[in-house]
Amino acid sequence: MRKPYGFTVADPDFYAPLESAPAPGWLFRPSRVPDGWTSSQAGVWTMWLPEDAALADCGWKVHVSARPDRLDEVLDIAAGILFEQGTAFKHITAELFYEWMHQKHAARPQSGKFIAAYPPDVAASRTLMEALSEALKDEEGPYVLSDRRFGASRTVHYRYGAYRRSERLNPDGTRLPLVRDGHGNLVEDQRGVSFHLPAGIEDPFAESVSAPSDELSFGGFTFEAVLRPSNGGGAYRGRENSTGRSVFIKEARPHTGVSAGNTTAPERLRAEWETLKALHAAAPGLVPEPIAYFREWEHEFLVTEFIEGRTLNAWTVAHNPSIRTAPTHDDFADYFARCERVFTETQGALDRLHSLGFVFVDVSPGNVMATDDGAVRLIDFEAAARIGSDFAPMGTPGFSPPRSLTGADPEIYDHYGLSGIAEFLIFPLNLVAHRNPDVLTHLRHGIEKTAPVPDSLWTHATRYHTPSDSPSLPTPADVESDPLTHLAALRESTADALVAMADPAHSERVFPTVPEGYLANTLCVAYGSAGVLHALTRAGRPLPEGALERLRRDALSAAPTLPPGLHVGLSGIAWVLADHGLIEEAADLLSTATPHPLAARSATLSEGSAGIAMAHLALYRHTADERHLDRALAIAAALPPDSELTPYLGPDDAVGLLHGRSGIALMLQQLAHVTGDSGPLTRGMRLLHAELDRASDPLAPDLSFPVSTADRRAMPYMYSGTAGVTFAVSRYAAAVDDERLAGDLPRLLARLDSRFTAMPGLYQGLSGLGLVLAEHARLTGDTETREAALRVAQALYTHAVPHADGTRFLGDQTLRFSAELWSGSSGVLLFLSQLLDPAPNPFFTVDAVPA
Repeated sequence: MRKPYGFTVADPDFYAPLESAPAPGWLFRPSRVPDGWTSSQAGVWTMWLPEDAALADCGWKVHVSARPDRLDEVLDIAAGILFEQGTAFKHITAELFYEWMHQKHAARPQSGKFIAAYPPDVAASRTLMEALSEALKDEEGPYVLSDRRFGASRTVHYRYGAYRRSERLNPDGTRLPLVRDGHGNLVEDQRGVSFHLPAGIEDPFAESVSAPSDELSFGGFTFEAVLRPSNGGGAYRGRENSTGRSVFIKEARPHTGVSAGNTTAPERLRAEWETLKALHAAAPGLVPEPIAYFREWEHEFLVTEFIEGRTLNAWTVAHNPSIRTAPTHDDFADYFARCERVFTETQGALDRLHSLGFVFVDVSPGNVMATDDGAVRLIDFEAAARIGSDFAPMGTPGFSPPRSLTGADPEIYDHYGLSGIAEFLIFPLNLVAHRNPDVLTHLRHGIEKTAPVPDSLWTHATRYHTPSDSPSLPTPADVESDPLTHLAALRESTADALVAMADPAHSERVFPTVPEGYLANTLCVAYGSAGVLHALTRAGRPLPEGALERLRRDALSAAPTLPPGLHVGLSGIAWVLADHGLIEEAADLLSTATPHPLAARSATLSEGSAGIAMAHLALYRHTADERHLDRALAIAAALPPDSELTPYLGPDDAVGLLHGRSGIALMLQQLAHVTGDSGPLTRGMRLLHAELDRASDPLAPDLSFPVSTADRRAMPYMYSGTAGVTFAVSRYAAAVDDERLAGDLPRLLARLDSRFTAMPGLYQGLSGLGLVLAEHARLTGDTETREAALRVAQALYTHAVPHADGTRFLGDQTLRFSAELWSGSSGVLLFLSQLLDPAPNPFFTVDAVPA
């Protein structure tokens, strides 16, 4: 899962690109700029070009890195040479951008790149690097992982790559950077964490290569597995060669992993080594035993004993009965007994640490290792510090105290983090509770329908997030006494907040979205305006002024650059425009999507031909134009046979509605429904049977599914997992007499009857489970399923955050609010609308086609 931290810098409430931060700090600029040079901003970069400059398409790009405390000096030195040689270049614009591109969780391929230059040919590249290397011979900087260093320089790097942007659109709306190889072909411009040359390109500077060793055994230790890569270094499981015992190895890369105060990964690693030695000597067993500290090439390594167990992140997934179907009183009693041990032992370890004069600072689930029975050890003492010393706090969102609480007592970091651990053990709603502590009251009420939450655990969990005696939203008792009235009010206040979030004049989006929206597009059904307008219309709400016109205008203008798919591209936008009466515009967009080259590469519902066929059925529903029906039939007929279908699904033989066989099966069922021809159902059932064969535990009383052959997480969600499979199976079960589908359907529905998910959204959260239950109830008239959907809806109060404009919901990863259909408020709104006022086709189907 992508860490979206860079999108949380610019705005405290909504995800936004890093470069939109209103106060980026110190601006970098060469102190002397000769006449004839112009500058421009592009993202986090400032570009400098001489008059009449014409960049080549590609070549030997030169990167200059710099220490965090030498940025201005290095820029002045390098810029002087670049100006003199007439070489176009760019540099990071501001201090804030540099910090976030070089901090611990930054994207590793970009780290280290402070200046990028574009010499026109090999000779110019060599001349430039020689001059830079000489002028910067006393400077050091991070190693740029995608590059090679030039000669003995510690700052000058190079790689072969594109100078001018050339991209290929991916089916998901993201873009693949391209470069010409030695044969003139456009190929991927690989910007990974190792040096790569396209076919037919040779390194003309190879004699000058200075690179780290690729050996897997050095320093007396063998590296066996990567546990966690990071920009600051990596974490590995290893083996001590002399004894054979397992060890934990932590790496620090020089001049990167920047944190507050411009401290870098090696500085923190050395401090951690000293801390571990002091604590191990004073209290053996309190910390992982420090074994060795050594340097290899320019990197530094800390070796400790290997702590068995799982981090609390993984431990709760394995043990918390809330995420299982129909947990019992005994399940919770056993779990909470383990939780109390986890909490008590964690608290005891912190108390011992404090008595020895240290604070841990970053108390979070990733830094507590637990065995199945609840025995714990603290790990990762990177942030730990002596009480009374100056330290730059490091922390984890949801477990770090707000500035209003930090003061003279450094132990507040540990007390706050420990309270967060108690909260997390009950259920991981920390970031929601930070914004609305009253969600904890709804959480406890939901759990205590089965078993009590221990008072001691609850007291600690609510130490800093105390539910109000007069909450803004209804209490659990209020909701239970009259659920339909309160859920109707929640629907309206959610819609109110959505309308208030709209900004048709915003340069990049109308409605707040998640990072994927900025990386794909902010127009589509999943991440953009189309999905939000769909939800508002289904809720019977007038659209924000100008929002529909903005979508129409932007979609028509951007059509050549958008992918064709239903959920991420043109087909879905066309569907929504048609639903709003813009039939001609919808037809234009769909005519661009249908022959799109990407449509031939994917058969999926989300990105490929199945979704395009569904959009044609929708246009046929609106227009009765037989050409749309003919096109849908042709697309279905052109699908690869079952034995050849896997390459046309999502990555690694994906499972589920959006990227797997279930979505294609849904399209075939809808085609059969519209045409009255049952032929497509035969293949659709085969596909659904193949999907059901992928169940994580085929004998379980409920069914979950892995994401793919590579990602084995058992998922219940709409985008990948039980809800999406059920969405298709429900329709087949009503249309065909199939023993397998009829037998598995109750087990599919059982998995969706849940009050507890980490996120509230539609595609990968609670609302998706509820929508599928509500749809099944509408299709079948099953009252038990409707009651289950009602229970799911009431659980949305565990995620609801009151605001002056209405009720908001946090989007993907719950770090910021969002409006989009994928994970934000519009997905919640769509579910509530369907539950309260059932109507055909809430989630892009054509179940009802007018005669």
